[in-house]
Amino acid sequence: MKNYTSTMLLHFLVLAASIFQAKSYFSEEKYPEESKMQPPTVVIAIIARNAAHSLPYYLGALERLNYPKGRISVWAATDHNSDNTTAILKEWLTVMQKFYHYVEWRPMDQPTSYAGELGPKHWPNSRYEYVMKLKQAALNFARKLCSLFAANKSVIAPMLDSQGAYSNYWCGITPQGYYRRTAEYFPTRHRHRVGCFPVPMVHSTMLLDLRKEGMKKLAFYPPHEDYSWPYDDIIVFAFSCRAAEIQMYLCNKERYGYLNVPAKPHHSLEDDRLNFVHVHLESMIDGPPMYPSRFVHMFPKQRDLMGFDEIYLINLRRRPDRRDRMLFSLNELEIDVKVVDAVDGNALNSSDIKFLGVDLLPGYYDPFSGRTLTKGEVGCFLSHFYIWKEMVDMQMDKALIFEDDVRFQSNFKRRVLRLMEEVEQVELDWDIIYLGRKQVNPGKEEPVENVRNLVMADYSYWTLSYAISQQGAQKLLNAEPLSKMLPVDEFLPIMYDKHPNEDYKSHFPNRNLQAFSTRPLLVQPCHYAGDPQWVSDTETSTLWDDDSVRTDWRGSHKTLKGSPPPEMLSAAYRDEL
Repeated sequence: MKNYTSTMLLHFLVLAASIFQAKSYFSEEKYPEESKMQPPTVVIAIIARNAAHSLPYYLGALERLNYPKGRISVWAATDHNSDNTTAILKEWLTVMQKFYHYVEWRPMDQPTSYAGELGPKHWPNSRYEYVMKLKQAALNFARKLCSLFAANKSVIAPMLDSQGAYSNYWCGITPQGYYRRTAEYFPTRHRHRVGCFPVPMVHSTMLLDLRKEGMKKLAFYPPHEDYSWPYDDIIVFAFSCRAAEIQMYLCNKERYGYLNVPAKPHHSLEDDRLNFVHVHLESMIDGPPMYPSRFVHMFPKQRDLMGFDEIYLINLRRRPDRRDRMLFSLNELEIDVKVVDAVDGNALNSSDIKFLGVDLLPGYYDPFSGRTLTKGEVGCFLSHFYIWKEMVDMQMDKALIFEDDVRFQSNFKRRVLRLMEEVEQVELDWDIIYLGRKQVNPGKEEPVENVRNLVMADYSYWTLSYAISQQGAQKLLNAEPLSKMLPVDEFLPIMYDKHPNEDYKSHFPNRNLQAFSTRPLLVQPCHYAGDPQWVSDTETSTLWDDDSVRTDWRGSHKTLKGSPPPEMLSAAYRDEL
């Protein structure tokens, strides 16, 4: 026993010596750091129905998502389609499945409609139930894969921009589960307050952190046993969160993306497509822009002239960004256009101006700043003037003119087509119809009988867009305006005898232009004076006869954003056109 103990002690001392030696040996070595954790595995659930018009852009955004595709699983389902949605999703998944961690595909080709459905945009209870079941299946799929999220909120949604005031959240909900207006909604929607805020409802796009213990109680389907609110998938889930004591959050720190306004039950797929086109056009102004997937075939747009002999886009060559955006927008609207290189007033010298026969209207001063004409305004006037001249020379019956800084209102093309059809039906004697301007006296503008949403134009600023007849172009040319020039948006009201300055009008005796305007207006400026992205080549210039005097917008109220009358009209009235 004694020998055994001695032997064990010897072994211990040798081992101890070895350990101390090892510690001494490795103390000068650098220990390798632990490798970084991979990003969390994320499940993206796609549920699409009759979305062929918008799906390529959604998938394109998904492709460009700044997240490793190998850490993303895609769960995609589609059903009850009467368009090409199934084929588009299948085409995309076939190409992209090799890049993603896992793809699950759940198509249902038949039937193409739900029982009791009035149309493809109607939501009977059977549709709500099926969508809730799909969301629950996606949730179960995500739980099975044990998805991890870096965010520390159980349910959080990025605020999505859309038409008007619509978005993917509510700031208030009634005890019966209906939407409730709150003072917080619009400051949040317009990003007057920025951050991540608790809200009673988020929908359409959200992140669920399934690591949280309380998330086990969440369900899209079946509804909670105490549920008595309206049968609607987003309200069912909001109730589920409330019952599980899980707070929903909304984050609006960035512009994350876009959301189409839900179509009404009586709307068609074409109505839904046009709504998406409007959201798409808005994205080109405010960003981020939407681009379609590279792996989905899209049919080319079928552009036309909407019944006009020509449609003109006035653009300065040194503003290619504006040209590109307008050409893209008009292509999406399926409107054909002829680009006219604007006369760059800032490139004109005194010899050029004299050669062109340009002279200032005696006594003209800007009504706000007191300055005279700028070279930018000279270039703008000449750009419009040459179009009027081309119209007369080419014997065009009517044309449509756009400047390159316009924001299109929803259903623009459909509204223009209907307007011109009604104008023709009543045989209206017209010379010019404003589609975009800044109204000064909207209360004085009388509606035109038997033509919806058309008024007799009063004094206004801007020439954003207008239709003009050959007769109207000839009247403007006959006035010989180059030798008594003032800004083109001041000249037009003189010619239809609505300008408040009698001295200016006295230089143009034949003031018989028949001028009208849409109400509400169909285009607005992209930006206003003082906005970060606002640029004016007419206000920010030099005086027409003195390059040493610089001008800017600060002395003029023309370019400031006022309270445009369309925003004061009721929603129902705005939607009529």
